[in-house]
Amino acid sequence: MTIIDTHVHVFPEKVALRAADNITNYYSIPRQGDGTVEGLLAGASNHPEMKFVISSATLNPAKPTVGDDYMLEVAASDPARYIPLCSFHPAMGVEASVAELERCFDLGAKGVKIHSDFQRFFVDDEIPMEVYRYIASKGKPIIFHVGDPNTDFSTPKRVRRILETIPDLTIIAAHMCGYHVWEDARKYLIGTPVYTDTSEALLGMSAPALAELIRLHGVEKVMFGSDYPLWNPNFAFEQINALPLTEEEKEMIFHITAEKVFA
Repeated sequence: MTIIDTHVHVFPEKVALRAADNITNYYSIPRQGDGTVEGLLAGASNHPEMKFVISSATLNPAKPTVGDDYMLEVAASDPARYIPLCSFHPAMGVEASVAELERCFDLGAKGVKIHSDFQRFFVDDEIPMEVYRYIASKGKPIIFHVGDPNTDFSTPKRVRRILETIPDLTIIAAHMCGYHVWEDARKYLIGTPVYTDTSEALLGMSAPALAELIRLHGVEKVMFGSDYPLWNPNFAFEQINALPLTEEEKEMIFHITAEKVFA
C-alpha cells in the first residue's frame, strides 16, 4: 500500500533534539523520535517507500526563511519522497508574509503549516486572515494545529470562523479537528468541508471511537499523520491500520486523499 504521512516535523541536526524535547515538554508526551531526518527514516523502516509531508512553523518572525529553507532543502534531496510546506508569522505583517510564501511556492512548497499555540497568535486574527486569502488564491492547502487545553489560540470554533469567512481555503484541521478538545471538534468542525489527520487522536479516544469519528466526518477528508517526532511513522501506521475500517477506507486515509490535497 502507498503511504503518505501528512504530519511530520523535521529539524536541522544541530537543533533537532532540543526542538523535539520542546514539543515533548509542552505536551507532556514521551517522544519516539529525535526530530532528525535520519530518525524519521529509521522510524519508518518498515515502510521504505513511505512519503512525508514535512513542515516547521515559523517561530521567529525576524528569521522567517530559516525553517522554510530547511524544508525545501530536505525535499530537494529526494523530491519523490518529501512534500515540503512553508510557514509565516503574523508579526511579519501581511506583505512580508505573502512575499515569503510566494517565494516558497515558487521553489516547490506544496502548502502552509501554522501552529499558533507555539507562535502565540489567534488563528482568526485580522492579519493572518489576510494571508489566508492569499493562500486560497494560490489554491494551496494550509494545515492548522487545532485544539489546546492550555490556550485559546487554535480552537475549533476559531477555525470554523476561518472556514466560513474564506470558504475557498483548503483547510486541514489537524488532530481530528481538535487535539484533546474533541467535543468542540464535533460541534464546530466534524462533518464540515475541512480535511483533517489522525495524528494524536488515539491519545484521547479508543480505536472504535476514532473509527466512528472518521466516518462521521467523512473518510474522504481524513489523512494519516504520525506527528513525528512524537510518534514514529511505523508505530502510527500500525495504530491506524488496526482500526475497524474497510480496506477501501484505509486506502483513502493512507494515500488517496493526500495525493489529491498535496498535488
